[in-house]
Amino acid sequence: MTISQKIKQLFNLDEGINSFGYEEVELAEVETRLKLNLPETLRAYYLTLGKNTSINNAHNNLFKPTEIGFSNDMYLMFYEENQSVVNWGIKHTDLQLDNPPVWGNYGSNELPDWQLEANTTELFLLLMAIVNGTLGGLKFNTNSFETVKPEVVRTIKMSWTEIEEISCNKQKMYTNDFKEVISLSFDEKENCTAIFTGTNNKHRFDNLIDSLKIKWSYISTEDDEDVDQK
Repeated sequence: MTISQKIKQLFNLDEGINSFGYEEVELAEVETRLKLNLPETLRAYYLTLGKNTSINNAHNNLFKPTEIGFSNDMYLMFYEENQSVVNWGIKHTDLQLDNPPVWGNYGSNELPDWQLEANTTELFLLLMAIVNGTLGGLKFNTNSFETVKPEVVRTIKMSWTEIEEISCNKQKMYTNDFKEVISLSFDEKENCTAIFTGTNNKHRFDNLIDSLKIKWSYISTEDDEDVDQK
């Protein structure tokens, strides 16, 4: 599967429908304004999935085409963390690449601290889709900020497939054929300190909850129960 197909499968979007993107003219206006050609993978993403708020704006935020622009040190900025603590962009010198690396600025415009976030634009967009999905973009989602027991971590490693391309020592991502996703946070001692899950399939969600013996901080279906009781 392509990255786009993986995201569409996770969010249960019809592969044959392309009504989730911006119009060609909107991207052409960006390129004219900035006097450049957007990298092909970023351009294609905006055209196919850029307007889907569940994927792109449930937590962190993909810029609208009119918001894309350069930082003071010439990174093409197109994504930001939900509290604007981190901003993500592509080096000006990499813009000629079809699928360039994405960097995150963990400092400020005046004192930037650029760190490599993903080796390619496609992998970064997949990472953001999963982060946004587990933090509210997917209809069924959970999280816990209590220490996850080692036996639960082992169960996840045995029963789900790690998405190695977007995993790192402190954050590991797992999936079951991109029908559901699990994100685990680790500290310096390799203790699992938090877990986030998400899917758009109720049956899979119920099975996931049943199979992982965790004290959840939040379960999205409990919101529905609260509404029903009012």
